[in-house]
Amino acid sequence: MELAVPSEGRRASHRNVVLAFLVLIYAFNTIDRQIIAILQEPIRADFGLEDWQLGLLSGSAFALFYTIIGLPIARYTDRGGNRVTIISTALGLWSLLTAACGLAQNYVQLLLFRMGVGVGEAGCIPPSQSLIADYFAPRERGRAMGIYTSGIAIGALAGIMGGSWLAQAFGWRNALIMVGLPGIAVALLFKLIAREPPRGMADGGRLEADLTIPTGQALRILMANRTYRQIAAGGSLCAVATIGFSFWVPSFLIRNHGLSLAQVGTWWGLIFGFSGLVGAMLGGYLCDRLGRKDPKGILLIPVATMLLAIPFQIAGIVAGDPVLALVLFLVPTIAYSIWIVPMFTLSQGLVPVGVRATSSAVLSFIVNMVGLGFGPLLIGIISDYSGYLAGDAATGLRWALLVLTASNIWAALHFFLGMRTIAGDLVSR
Repeated sequence: MELAVPSEGRRASHRNVVLAFLVLIYAFNTIDRQIIAILQEPIRADFGLEDWQLGLLSGSAFALFYTIIGLPIARYTDRGGNRVTIISTALGLWSLLTAACGLAQNYVQLLLFRMGVGVGEAGCIPPSQSLIADYFAPRERGRAMGIYTSGIAIGALAGIMGGSWLAQAFGWRNALIMVGLPGIAVALLFKLIAREPPRGMADGGRLEADLTIPTGQALRILMANRTYRQIAAGGSLCAVATIGFSFWVPSFLIRNHGLSLAQVGTWWGLIFGFSGLVGAMLGGYLCDRLGRKDPKGILLIPVATMLLAIPFQIAGIVAGDPVLALVLFLVPTIAYSIWIVPMFTLSQGLVPVGVRATSSAVLSFIVNMVGLGFGPLLIGIISDYSGYLAGDAATGLRWALLVLTASNIWAALHFFLGMRTIAGDLVSR
């Protein structure tokens, strides 16, 4: 049963509380995903793993179930499922399984638990974005999505820094247990406090909230939208660059610059967290500002930022000094946080109300299957092969990260092509 918020003042206050909770939940989503990246080296040493196995653990195994389960959850959401219940249940499940990863006795067990984490996290983003779209009108949705996206930076900062400190002090197993369990308490609080808004509430009654659209029709609506196809392709390639970069930089700094786990966690965590917050807020501001004048401006944002990241990423990879490398990495980490906001914002504005969660889930399916499913694994394979040729694992990983920058150009091309069709494809402006 959907409950309306009775007055404008109470609705504004409640929607901000809900948004704050969604940011926190997204932070937990990112913590439980990112912590594996900072723990890769101790896990590798403990289980005697190759880089491709680490790529499978941090990327493909998680992405497979995360993306497949996301679509039925989204369809249930679009057909009237209570989004607050879906999100709180998902948070409790993935938090419990993150803690269970710390109990794994071998690589196979850890891989299976990570698959379970992916199942739980599939219930986070689509219903969350659908809630935001019903609480915030189109003119302010970019800002709201930017604030929501800041959860990635907060979670990455906590996961990288906190994970490294906890692992250094208590071991990687206890680190996973200690970051997993608090999410269960947050899940209970969200369920008790948040209320479910009417569908299409923030669109002023201009959009018909049809909750009976069949799955086949919903998918046809998405695939017929030319701009949606381009942002799905561009977002996938952005995810390859972003996820591959963020998952392997900690190992790169340890192998190539001799930094300790705690040093990497502190400095990379600060840079990743700061850059993520700046990128999310800047992306939200630019979406509302540029999109208000011309919707093409929304897609100009990822075109410009993905191309800007390339020279700074290359310079950071080849830099001989770790401090210089980290400073140079500031630009690509900011750029890799900005493109997410236009993609999230358009995933809600390009479709009818009854397809919004499905739009988010399909986009997440495509983007994560390519980016999360292949990004870390691809870098691991290239790293192993290059390291074999060079006779040095550090050199192999450096070459793999250099090759990764090619995906930025390809991604920018798709977003540029989307600029040609967006004006005619938007449903909610």
